[in-house]
Amino acid sequence: MEENKEFKKSIQLPENVPIDSIFESMLKKFKRESEEIIREVKERRYYVKPSMKKRLAQKESRRKK
Repeated sequence: MEENKEFKKSIQLPENVPIDSIFESMLKKFKRESEEIIREVKERRYYVKPSMKKRLAQKESRRKK
């Protein structure tokens, strides 16, 4: 058990940065990355032919105007 204590590393934080701000930024980054992964999984669920992708993109651009 004493060997495990030697291998544990402590986290060094900058002195003037509160811990909460570091946690908040990490949480935002995690949420952003997880949303990207979920979106990509949904897109890859079914194969869409390139011509269909083009049509959908054109339809979307017309809808946004």
